[in-house]
Amino acid sequence: MINEKMRSPVPDKAADPGFWEKVRTDEIYERFRSQLRSLWDANAAGGVADPLTYSEFKLFFTTGDRSVYEGRYFKRRRALASAALMSLLYPEKDEYLTVLTDTVWCVCDEYTWCLPAHQKQIERSDRSVIDLFASETGFALAEIDALLGDRLDPLIRDRIAVEIRQRIEEPFLAKEPYSWWETGTNNWTAVCTGSVACTLMLTDPETARRLIPRFERSMDRFLTGFSDEGICYEGPGYWKYGFGFFTVYADMLRRFTDGKIDRFGDPKVKKIASFLQKIFLSGKSAASFSDGGAFQDYQLGLQHFLKVEYPGDVDVFDPGYSYCCDGCARFCLFLRSALWLDEKIYEDSVGRLPGPAEYRFPEAQWMIKRTEKYGFAAKGGTNDEPHNQNDVGSFIFAKNGVHCLTDPGAGRYTRQYFDPKERYSFTECSSRGHSVPIVGGGYQKEGAAYRAEDVRFEDNAFSLDLAPAYGIPELKKLRRTFTFTDDGVRVEDEFGYSGAGRITERFVTRTEPEIFHDYVKIGDARLYRITPGVAPAVSCDNASSGVIWFVDFVLPEGSERFCAEIR
Repeated sequence: MINEKMRSPVPDKAADPGFWEKVRTDEIYERFRSQLRSLWDANAAGGVADPLTYSEFKLFFTTGDRSVYEGRYFKRRRALASAALMSLLYPEKDEYLTVLTDTVWCVCDEYTWCLPAHQKQIERSDRSVIDLFASETGFALAEIDALLGDRLDPLIRDRIAVEIRQRIEEPFLAKEPYSWWETGTNNWTAVCTGSVACTLMLTDPETARRLIPRFERSMDRFLTGFSDEGICYEGPGYWKYGFGFFTVYADMLRRFTDGKIDRFGDPKVKKIASFLQKIFLSGKSAASFSDGGAFQDYQLGLQHFLKVEYPGDVDVFDPGYSYCCDGCARFCLFLRSALWLDEKIYEDSVGRLPGPAEYRFPEAQWMIKRTEKYGFAAKGGTNDEPHNQNDVGSFIFAKNGVHCLTDPGAGRYTRQYFDPKERYSFTECSSRGHSVPIVGGGYQKEGAAYRAEDVRFEDNAFSLDLAPAYGIPELKKLRRTFTFTDDGVRVEDEFGYSGAGRITERFVTRTEPEIFHDYVKIGDARLYRITPGVAPAVSCDNASSGVIWFVDFVLPEGSERFCAEIR
């Protein structure tokens, strides 16, 4: 265990055996224990996971597939995290420590800690690439070593130290900036820089102290990737990931510097901290713009920590909205689901659900509205955003906890999905997979020039001109107005189009629509066509993330207006 006399950036209670005894016995930690036990049973109880093979590693370079190799890679990370935490909770049981040390040994044996998708080449041997997961692995091993200490055999501890030095510290020190992510503005910047910084705080504090200005410059850049309103353009999942690691870094740095550097005093950080609670629409359904997901939850420890920092700004919903460990078993956040859990916040949150609210974000050009009957989100912005999708004017309508009209969120991650030449062939990334018009057979174009203009937030409406997003000279105006009623939303489009071909009004859903006489039933919602004489047509697309359904209204040539209601 950590020597209490040593100054450590890890929260003090991590060194207290009494705390871990409470975690293993107190009812309030049952959610943490249950998820930990499930993770152990599924990934570690049978011993060391299957090997990571070259034939699976090179699949990314031959077919674009990421899933086979990554499946084994993350199973091993889940084994590492669960075995380490079980060793802390049950120090008297040797089986957990045995699996932990065997897993650490295998991780140290890996050719690279980097994923093939980020390795970029297989012509030359190179195990020094620091990507998201290499940096996370170094941080996890450093923290496990700090927590378990002399319970680990000397050779295991020495291997951890050697591998971190060779795979993380030496490559990072060899050049500045190490990589694009050090001066980037997205989740990579926070995860990679934060993990490297935290690793060095634990393993080489003198070097870490010297590098603080470098770390801080990088984190300043990360924060510029959010709007001043706190919007995460990459989507809520990447907020939890990137801002989660930023929070861990900022907390450790504050401890490491005895409070001299406190990132939580920054007003923008406070704004960003309240982002997640605002994107819930109905139940767990949420705004899924960019590579987001239709359903969201919060990371238990992270949300509690932020609530303690910003009690008047951050909200915590019922524990049923929370999780302790994500699918990649990110050790620092899983660990802090226990370390950062606040008993009073936990008890006060029981039964607390997202209530009616309205959020307007002029800089990001987002509008979010929750009522007792429905939830709504729409966006303007540009088609050059992080994890970009061509989605200017896209909107979501949720009811009874489910998206009825949806933004499809992320497609299946492959090499092709992140290739700029192929990305917009994916339905999820193209405007054809969003609830926006198709103009003369043409879709929106990607790039910063393709954007919303004349965005207006009015008393009971949100409107914007989508025409610039299409880059079609004959399209002079495409003004979309959302008007809110007690029961739903009216969508009205006004056109100024002199080109060839018709305009198709498209509505996108994951639920198979049913056409009735005067409406289209989509789950628990009904889509009413207000403009007369235009019949709906239903089709579907077998997209990479699953079937997406389209409800299309093909307008007569020369149409100047279309109106529909969803309720």
